[in-house]
Amino acid sequence: MTESANERVYCTYFDSGYLSRGLVLIESLREHGDNSPIYVLALDETTSEYLKAHAPENVFIISITEIEESEPRLAPLRSQRSHMEYYFTCTPLLIKFVMEKLETPGSIAIYLDADLYFFSSPNLVINDLGSESVGIIEHRYPDNVAANLAKYGRFNVGWVGFRDDDAGRAVLDWYSDRTLEWCSDKPEADKYADQGYLNSFPNFPGVKILESAGFNLAPWNTRRHRTTQLGGSVFADGQMLIFFHFHGLRKVGPWFTSSQLTYGSPMNSVLRNGVYQPYVNALARMDGLLQNDVSLQKRAKKRGNGLIGFVSRLWISSLILIAVASRNALRPNA
Repeated sequence: MTESANERVYCTYFDSGYLSRGLVLIESLREHGDNSPIYVLALDETTSEYLKAHAPENVFIISITEIEESEPRLAPLRSQRSHMEYYFTCTPLLIKFVMEKLETPGSIAIYLDADLYFFSSPNLVINDLGSESVGIIEHRYPDNVAANLAKYGRFNVGWVGFRDDDAGRAVLDWYSDRTLEWCSDKPEADKYADQGYLNSFPNFPGVKILESAGFNLAPWNTRRHRTTQLGGSVFADGQMLIFFHFHGLRKVGPWFTSSQLTYGSPMNSVLRNGVYQPYVNALARMDGLLQNDVSLQKRAKKRGNGLIGFVSRLWISSLILIAVASRNALRPNA
């Protein structure tokens, strides 16, 4: 391949519980003209088998085994860490893996959380990175939650990009070494899983903080930004919404409940109609397609039986009632 500063490759990971979200994320990239390769680290057999049969064009499935083979220090940690801690450990290793797959100096390898959704062209994020080697995005916590959430880090790991150059690889190598050393999902000092290490990224040359309010708008920061809608586009502080991070969105029965109240930021009409409703509609449509897949149904497992399951369902039902009453829950449009 020839050198290209704009060529890119994406990676993400999810299990069958997030399958519809991962597929909708991929759709949103494609709908806005980004046909770049996307590598999905399938976290369970159901996800792997479904994607092998139905993966969209230019989407590739990889396994934990492949990541372990690329990094010998990883496999021994499987028995020492929880499932989620092990997956968090893999984040920079996955990025390195797909960077090697693209094998294009100057290109960009981007990690995406599976619960992101693009409302505008992903090119706008790349354009903001410019010629720099690493892009990161702050949480942008508002004052009402900043003190309580600081332990989770200044930056969010939902979108992180690394250019295949000396500066980008230096940060990525450092990041990989750190998660292999420690990757607990319990905050400790200035560390937290794969995310707390981003605090140190600005100490490296070539790192740019991407500051647009339209990047990684999320339940934890919507209170900080003024959201408006003009035609079919949503804006945050006058800047077009590029992608939203639907952290904490739950589906129970016909309802999708947001986590807006958790962060003291009740859903306004712009968020409800211009952001959440399109995403909920897309998820409901995808869930319907998945439910019609007979082989997928056979592999699905029932969860939440017994006393623990009953208590959990009771608690979730209470949250739904509160969310519905406060207009922070939605049902998909017909």
